[in-house]
Amino acid sequence: MGKSNLLRVRDVRDAYRLIGECRDLGGDPALWHRRMFEGLCGLVGAPQVTGGEGRWLGPERVVEAFSAFEFGLDRHGREVYAAFMRDLGPSGDPVFCALWHRRGRLVTVTQPQVVSDADWYRSVGYNEYRRRGGAAHTLTSVYLVTDAGAISAIALQRAIGERDFDPREQQLLNFFHGELGPLIGRALVSDSEPGPDDLAPRLRQTLACLLEGDSEKQVAARLGLSLATTHQYVTALYRRFAVRSRAQLLACVLRRVGGGRWRLPAREVVPDTIRGRARRGVTRR
Repeated sequence: MGKSNLLRVRDVRDAYRLIGECRDLGGDPALWHRRMFEGLCGLVGAPQVTGGEGRWLGPERVVEAFSAFEFGLDRHGREVYAAFMRDLGPSGDPVFCALWHRRGRLVTVTQPQVVSDADWYRSVGYNEYRRRGGAAHTLTSVYLVTDAGAISAIALQRAIGERDFDPREQQLLNFFHGELGPLIGRALVSDSEPGPDDLAPRLRQTLACLLEGDSEKQVAARLGLSLATTHQYVTALYRRFAVRSRAQLLACVLRRVGGGRWRLPAREVVPDTIRGRARRGVTRR
């Protein structure tokens, strides 16, 4: 391998700096994905990048996309990308399809490494999306976030007439994704994680009370519920957010509150008489 194809100290330093910037925005998937994509365009040297999060499904590892982000696309490119994700999705990309059968937690490839030029240039994914969007060369990286099949995907693109991605750039993206991938679902909120916005009204109210520091007894008083019903709601919240205790539930929500995506759920106004009982720690009979 030539010296020019090796990662440089500056490459590693800049990669870690970008990861740190993503961590600063980690409470909002839209924000940290945008910063990541913007930074990768400068780090690797590519005008466009698309990707997001998804999940491999079934023995054929068909991918279910539950988020899609982009950076560097013009208005026409964004329209083409939206149509591609709506009509075909990742399964319409021959490079992505070729990765279904690759083993390993992290795979980073250029198009010629997994798909022949003949298959690439006659594919629907290229003709209906890449070419129309102005892209010709791709550098694709997929990280397996969980053993259950959750994935993170990044696809850097260069236009027709530009050079393909070289081995150093491939190593750089692979290094970056390998270091950032383990943070998804931890320091970086995953777009697949549950949010409070779609909770049933009573669950949303119960969560709001818990976030304000109320005990289950106080929640019951404030909402006019029995203790047994309140406990059922709290248990349902545990299941919804995949936690086992109240401390885990609050930590799961509170570390995301400042991110913009997660707002403290609005609690309906509770009558003053009930609120007064709650302050005194008296449950409603």
